[in-house]
Amino acid sequence: MYRGLLGIPETQDQLRYIKRAGYDVPEGFVPASALVLPDGDAVSITNHLPVAATQRIETAGFSASGASVLDVFFVQTPQVGAGVTYNQASGSLNILTGTTTNAEFLARSVNTYWGSMRLRASIVASQRIANQNFAVILADLLGEGLTYTINSSTSVTVATSGLNFNATMVGQFVFLGGITGAAGVPGRYAIASVSGDNITFTVAGWPASGTGTLTLFGRNYVRNLVNGVTPTNVAWDVQCNGWATGDTTATINTTASPGTILQNELTGRDAWLHDALRATSTSPNYTVRASRYENIPEPDTQFYVFLWSYNGTTAPASTTTWTLGHVTVEQYPNQSFYIQGVRPQGAVNPLPTSIIGSTNAALLASVARVGFNASHGIWYDDSSTVLAANATFTGTSRDLLVTATATAFTNVATFAEELRVSAESDQSGTLWVEVSRDNTNWRRVKSVATAAVTGGGQYAEILLQPSWRYARVGFTNGATLQTRFTIGSITMGA
Repeated sequence: MYRGLLGIPETQDQLRYIKRAGYDVPEGFVPASALVLPDGDAVSITNHLPVAATQRIETAGFSASGASVLDVFFVQTPQVGAGVTYNQASGSLNILTGTTTNAEFLARSVNTYWGSMRLRASIVASQRIANQNFAVILADLLGEGLTYTINSSTSVTVATSGLNFNATMVGQFVFLGGITGAAGVPGRYAIASVSGDNITFTVAGWPASGTGTLTLFGRNYVRNLVNGVTPTNVAWDVQCNGWATGDTTATINTTASPGTILQNELTGRDAWLHDALRATSTSPNYTVRASRYENIPEPDTQFYVFLWSYNGTTAPASTTTWTLGHVTVEQYPNQSFYIQGVRPQGAVNPLPTSIIGSTNAALLASVARVGFNASHGIWYDDSSTVLAANATFTGTSRDLLVTATATAFTNVATFAEELRVSAESDQSGTLWVEVSRDNTNWRRVKSVATAAVTGGGQYAEILLQPSWRYARVGFTNGATLQTRFTIGSITMGA
């Protein structure tokens, strides 16, 4: 039962938009240019492109064991060519290629995924040799078990149903795979012509005649293709409505044991290839390997996960085993938003405080604790040398703007809010502080005689809020030689 749809779109792309908007489209409707809802309102087709998806994660873990066993994540009737076998063992799927020319293994997921998503798959290849290919693909499905007729070694016509393809799609590329019957060559081929439901493709290397069935898929896709002899390479590309940039030969960790985990990010705005070594790590270690900003499939595209192994037109030298430890698809919302409206500021709605730019970065990166409000200080161990009778110690000049000496203040323009000085000795004396405007002429502004401390010793301290730029501390001993003495100071930041 369809919901209020009295007209349907003119093209297949518009039809996808409408289905994604939640309207069920019955088969056989005559094309129309607008939607009419039960209340009679016309609805613009382009207003129904969704940009977010429901959060969901689905995984093929390959936990069951046995020959010709395939995780229920996938349809249980994969296309399996001559000499190809598959099994699950030890939590992995193993696909054995055999050595027959053009032999395939093609499986697809039961469910579809749309919107923003993340695809992960772990791959280990027993070897990398010529004429053997393996791909993990997110792709749309155009038809399965479709009848094809070979016109010549370079032309094949596929009979479809309800695709609404037309002459404007000539030149676009799709995948032809899962081929049965004549010795067809699986691959990516361009549309040569469209006549009703019959689509003719330009192919290469096919026999001169014959018929059979095949799967048509991947007008839109994200493809990870393991081919060639280099274990640290993977061919990666993204396609939208039949057009792609062309494969990027991306450098990855390795498909040799322990293997790699390939990860694709598809946001609706761009697409990414990452990978990580299939090994234990103490932190996330995915590395960006390739990206696409154009030819990105539209967010409403219904993707299946395809596993596709296919041999070349020349028989490979020996059998390769493709091992997958898992396949995971995470579909998630990825929606832009904006903030509108302003509250008047005042006692009820106080002005917010923000930490921006490098200040925030400094808080995060330095020893300062974010959210912990405390003054920072610079400590000076001025002296511990004992003084003779009536002798004087004069300390080093300190620039309280912290531009010429220690630089512990995080901002060099921050001045010292307070200078704290203390001294301790076994003999009485006088602790003092001198200040200067020019670091040449000094004025003594505070002095404190030591006082006896219960338990022994003499102690004095000074707290000064400076208003001159330079300061120095000192101590004048009394009439008796000291046997111990310490003096220290600390400048506290504002």
